[in-house]
Order: sequence, then structure tokens, then C-alpha cells
Amino acid sequence: MSKLPDPAPRNHAAPALLLVGMVLVALNLRPVIAAFGPLLAQIQRDLGVGAATVSLLTTIPLLCWGALALLAPALTRARSAEVVILGCLGLIGVGAALRAGPSLPWILAGTLLVGAGIAVVNVLLPSLIRRDFPGRLGLMTGLYTTAVVGGAAVASAVAVPLMHALGGSWRLALGVWAGLAVLGALAWWPALRGRPARTGLQASGATGVWTNPAALAVTLYMGTQSLVFFTWLTWLPRLLLDHGLGSAEAGALLSLGNVVQLPFTLAVPVLAARLPSARPLVVAISAGFGAGVLGLLAAPNVWPALWVLLLGVASGSAFALALYFIAHRARNASEVPRLSATAQGYGYLLAAAGPVLFGALRDLTGGWTAPLSMLLGVTGLVLLSGWKASSDAAPPR
Repeated sequence: MSKLPDPAPRNHAAPALLLVGMVLVALNLRPVIAAFGPLLAQIQRDLGVGAATVSLLTTIPLLCWGALALLAPALTRARSAEVVILGCLGLIGVGAALRAGPSLPWILAGTLLVGAGIAVVNVLLPSLIRRDFPGRLGLMTGLYTTAVVGGAAVASAVAVPLMHALGGSWRLALGVWAGLAVLGALAWWPALRGRPARTGLQASGATGVWTNPAALAVTLYMGTQSLVFFTWLTWLPRLLLDHGLGSAEAGALLSLGNVVQLPFTLAVPVLAARLPSARPLVVAISAGFGAGVLGLLAAPNVWPALWVLLLGVASGSAFALALYFIAHRARNASEVPRLSATAQGYGYLLAAAGPVLFGALRDLTGGWTAPLSMLLGVTGLVLLSGWKASSDAAPPR
């Protein structure tokens, strides 16, 4: 695939400062959301709301990531991506504080702000990686993805201990993450000093993103692998409980599925950048998804740790590879935010349907065979879309 001329000048801040800033910003993209899950039961009891209502607090961010991601490139027409990211860190910080508020309306408002801020940064930060570190695309994508997934893993692991340390207040345990947004903003400040405030990533008159032959495949890959991940993340504890495991064991297995992702989020983009084709990675990831789902279908209470490990390894690898595809298959750095917005916008909207459809099939059939079979079918789409997304493309320069 031919590359278009790349008009986007790089940030003039020191590379080490940019690296630290990007990592600290990436660390802010999941903790506010991930810390909510382990505290969900107590939050529901204290607020006196039903399960359907409280589930909005986990569904709203995902919908924001889909719908608002599509607007992110337009924001860089008036201000630079660096300025927009700083503003989004402000939204995340304020939203985190509101999620510690006294009533459900406050928490919903905070959830919307957090979801909006994360949605835009999800799109813009990979664009800056392609623009400012084109020769280290695999390594930088790996560091970014590891920071995102690592932030989620740490937040979910410390949520309950943090609540106990803060006198049993889940509000303080959620609100403390506003401090991480402040730290991220301070670390990001050198990036603003190295870039004009009104210079955006997007070049005027740039070719439409759908003229890129890889756009549809990259979008479907982002969406299908996210659908598989968010579905098993949502329903794994309930499935294991129904098959005789205790709640503590089910929770530990869910944590295992998140933590095991970390080394693969770093290694897979580096490996993809070195291989002549990413197709062997696509096949291995799809096989991991398929084996994990088949294991849960055929013998969920025999070797559950093995099935969760397979799903976790595949999920961490697939997410990292999806972000690598976005940066790698764009025809220049100016196209990255639009390809990122398209892939993540439509991809996350597709992914949001996964847990709902899975649950509907579970309720309709009264068992797990139909929903797991549906998830297995989506795994086939992960393979097909990833195979197409990884077709030959010259590495970016």
C-alpha cells in the first residue's frame, strides 16, 4: 500500500519527557472505570438502586468511547492534540471527583465526563506515537498499551484494600483517582511546551479515511476483539459461579485474566514491528480466543484457570495488535487520528453490543451453550478481519 506524504511536524520536547508524559497519560485511561467493578455491590446497596441501573455506570463509558471517538479528530482543527489531551485529563479528573459524589445523578455526570475524556485520548495518543516515534512504533505502542492495561489491573486489584484503608468509604476510594489525572497533567506539560497550541494533527484537504484499503479491516478487528474481551470480562464470574465455583475463586480467576495480559501488551507490538507479516500473530491470538471459549463451553469447571489464561493472553495481545494496526496501516501521521477515531469509534460501538447480546442469549435459552457459541463465531471474525488488516504494508518512516 502506498504512503501519502507526511506533513505533520513532530513535537520538539525532549523524547524522554514525551515518553514519561505519554505513559502517565495512558495510566489515566482505565483506573477510574476499572476501580468501580470490585466496589459495585456495595455501591448498589448504598445507593439503593437496581442492577440494571448501576450497570449503566459500566456501560456509559464504553458507549462514550464509541460515539465520542468519532469527534476527536475535529477537535484538533482548532487546537493541537497536546492541548486537547490536557483538557481531557481535566475532564477525567473532574469526572473522577464527581463519581465520588453523594447521589446517583452526580455519579452519572462524572461517568459521562470520564467516558468523554478517555474517548478522545484513546484516539489522539496513538496518533502522537506514530508522529513523534515513527522509528520505534512497536516499542512505543507496547509501552502505551501496557500502561493502559496495567492501570486497569492495578486499579481493580487495589480498589477494595484502598476502600478499607480509607475508612470503608467507596466514595474516597473512587475519588482518589482524580489525583492521578493531576499527576498526568503535570507530566504532560512539557509536551505542550514543545508544540504550538493551534497546530493540529489533521492536515486540511486530507484524503478520506475510507479510501484507505485497510480501514474496514482494522475497524472490524478492533471491534470484534473488543467484543470478545468485554463479553468474557462481564460474564465470566457469573458463568463460573453457575458451574459450582465459589465467588472468591471466580474473582481471583477474573483478576488472573487481567494481570496475565501485561507482558503480552508490551511484547506483541514489538514482535509485530519485526516480523515481515503480523498474520502468524493473528492466527495465534484467534486460536487462543477459540481455545478459551471452547474450554468454557466443554469443561468450565475442569481447568478454569487454563481457559482464563488463554482468554487473557489473547485479549492483551489482540488489543495491543489492534492499536499497532491503527498506527501502522495509516498512510501518514495525519491520517492516524482519523483512522483511530473510525476504528475505535465504530469498534467500541460494536463491542458494546457483545455483553448485552450474550446476556440476552443466556436469558432466552437458560444455558451457556448458545451465548458461548455466539462468542466462538465472533472469534472467527477476529481471525478474518485480522488476516486482512495484516496484509502487506510498508513500515512507516
